[in-house]
Amino acid sequence: MEQQQQFRRKRDGVVQVLDGSEIRALVENRDAFARFVDDRFRKLDGDGDGRLSVKELQPAVADIGAAIGLPARGSSRQADHIYAEVLNEFTHGKQDSVSKSEFQRVLSDILLGMAAGLKRDPIVILRINGEDLNEFVDSSRYEPEAAAIFSQVNSGGNVSLRQCLLAALLKLTVDHGMPPASDSWVVENIVEPAMQQLGTDQLDQPVSQEAFFHDFKKLLSIITRRLQQHPVIVAHTEKTFEGSGIKRLLSNKFEFDKRCAERTQR
Repeated sequence: MEQQQQFRRKRDGVVQVLDGSEIRALVENRDAFARFVDDRFRKLDGDGDGRLSVKELQPAVADIGAAIGLPARGSSRQADHIYAEVLNEFTHGKQDSVSKSEFQRVLSDILLGMAAGLKRDPIVILRINGEDLNEFVDSSRYEPEAAAIFSQVNSGGNVSLRQCLLAALLKLTVDHGMPPASDSWVVENIVEPAMQQLGTDQLDQPVSQEAFFHDFKKLLSIITRRLQQHPVIVAHTEKTFEGSGIKRLLSNKFEFDKRCAERTQR
């Protein structure tokens, strides 16, 4: 709640705070969760035999991985291990297939674990409309922060204005009112058009701090106008989630069973 209030004080709007309450409400509503499981199970049960094979479970495991922020299977050995552990929870490492009741029990435990994680570290859905970025550019914060950013992105010297500006955008966060400049959509629809509109023939020349200050402010003003015309919705959390907590929980069978028992007793 404190995090939500912090964002509400900003000019950019909070669209929604994902704190796990909706997931908990779904799982704890027996009828609604049973319907959810029935629908999901039916879609996964390709041969209609009333059980899910390891192959049929793969889409569910992939969805869980995506929901907790894991990269696609095959892209990371650590992530693949977590995917394997999730699958193992369904099959207990022995079964070739699982029943609907087994699927429902494990899915319930995993979803409640995700809800608990969101309660600790909510995800805030923000509507970034340029007002916070405009406020930053016009504030007393701009010059000292721009100076610090310039010293970081131009530490080796002889760096072009283009390189400095692009690297500097990566240093800004939603707290400045800037959507993530590492996102391909933001690059294509916000950053690149703004760079083209900057209108300088010095982009590929080495840049001084004074020139950087001027052109960075000009670039941010252009981005501000684009955001005012076309606000961007982003998901933001104060912490980076890399799955280590779930990995530890799944790899420690005693702890996992203990958590499940505690939930059952409640």
